[in-house]
Parts: sequence; C-alpha cells; structure tokens
Amino acid sequence: MNNSLQFKGKSPTTRFVVLVLLSISMIFADVHHNAFSQFRPYLTLIITPVQVVVNTPKKAFAWIGEHLVSREDLIAENQLLNAEVLRLRSRQQRLDALQAENVRLRELLDASQHVDEKTIVAEVIGFDQNAYNHRIMIDKGLSSGVYVGQPVLDATGVLGQVVETSAYSSRVLLIVDASHFIPVQLSRTGFRGILKGTGDILEMSLISVPRSADIKKGDVLTTSGLDDRFPSGYPVGVVKSVTYIEGESYADVDVVPLAQLGRSRHIMLIDKQ
Repeated sequence: MNNSLQFKGKSPTTRFVVLVLLSISMIFADVHHNAFSQFRPYLTLIITPVQVVVNTPKKAFAWIGEHLVSREDLIAENQLLNAEVLRLRSRQQRLDALQAENVRLRELLDASQHVDEKTIVAEVIGFDQNAYNHRIMIDKGLSSGVYVGQPVLDATGVLGQVVETSAYSSRVLLIVDASHFIPVQLSRTGFRGILKGTGDILEMSLISVPRSADIKKGDVLTTSGLDDRFPSGYPVGVVKSVTYIEGESYADVDVVPLAQLGRSRHIMLIDKQ
C-alpha cells in the first residue's frame, strides 16, 4: 500500500519513465522467453474491437473517396463515349450522303451517254421558296455557255428550261410550274399533246385529250420536239390516271413527272445552239 502511494505520488515524468521501462521489460521477456504467449489470444480478443473502431473511419473515408472517383471517371468516360457515338453517326450520315450522291452522278453519267447533243453538267445551288413558283438556281451561267430557253434534264427525265441567266448562275423553270407547257408524245401510240404544270411538284396535266384517244394508266410520255426547244424522245412523265366526265369532250389525264424535281442535285443542260 505504501509502495502504491509512493508511486502515485511521483511526478508525471517519473511515472512515464517507469511505464516505458516496464513496457520494454515486458516486450523483452515476451520476445526471448514467451512469457505472455498463453495470454496473447485473450489480449487479441480485447484489442480487436478497439482496432475495428479505430480503423472504421479510415476505411469509410477510403471507400467513399474510391467510389466518388470511380463515379466521376464513369461520368467522364460516358461523356466521351457519347461524343464518339455522335461523331461516328455524323460520319456515317456523311458517308451515306456521299454514297447516294455517287449513285446519282453515275445515273447522270449513264443518261448523258444517251444524249446526242452537247451537254453541260451543273449543280443545283438554290430554289425558290414560293410555293406557287417552282424554280431552281444552278451554278452555271453565261460564262459556261448557258442561254435562256436551254432544256434541262436530270438522270431520269426532263427537268425544265433556263429562264434567266447571269455570268456564273442561272434560274431554271421546272416543268411542274403552273406557267410551263411542253409538247409531248405518247410512246405507245404516238398520240401528241401538251403537258401542263399544275403547281404541284408531283403532278402534271395532259390537256385537250379527246375521249377517243387511246391512252391509259402507265403510258410513258416523251418530248415530241415540235416546239423546237426540247429535243424529241426524252422521257417526261407517266400517266397516273385517266378520267372521263359525262358530257365533257375531253378526258382528264393526270401525269407524274419522271424527273426527281425536288431531289436532283446534279443536272444536265442540252446545248442545241
């Protein structure tokens, strides 16, 4: 009891030194003589909860930091992948457009080989926004030999004629314009008539067709050449329907133009001069 009271009465520095020496002695005895080997499992059980409590905050912060970093990495990677997908889709659309354009150019080249007259190839660079006027602008003008009245074709049929020209561009009136007329001939029977634009890009009208005329759905109409403007024999349209009205002397004949009026990008101008 007296020794205990004496130890408690020592200064903090003295007590610390004594505890350090005691700890060193215990470690020495355990290392060299295994003095505490039989008590070590019990000591481990006592210390384990303390270690868990001490290490839990550290592990929690590490887990949170790791998952936050992983989430940021996933978001960044997802953004990169989305950008790459958009880029590839854009590239694919461009390739599809180029492929389609190459197909149209080959068709135009094939069509030009069947044209006896001299031709000029031009590109469509604009169109009128007016719903009642169907005109396009091309990138060829007086400098390329384009003239007013020059017939214009695409790969599938007659497109129209030049109505205005400048040094490096021209305007083309499409055959579906309500002010456009073109003389045509029925390929099957040789019947001649006048094909008029209706203002509808998908429909034209064959006017003054007598009821006695042999004409039916599916007949192909070509240029007759009687106007001395469009060469003869070029396809213009296909008969869509023939309607006979009671009491009328003429039949109503609707025709679908063969030229790709709203889609053609490259066209041909026939030089008849």
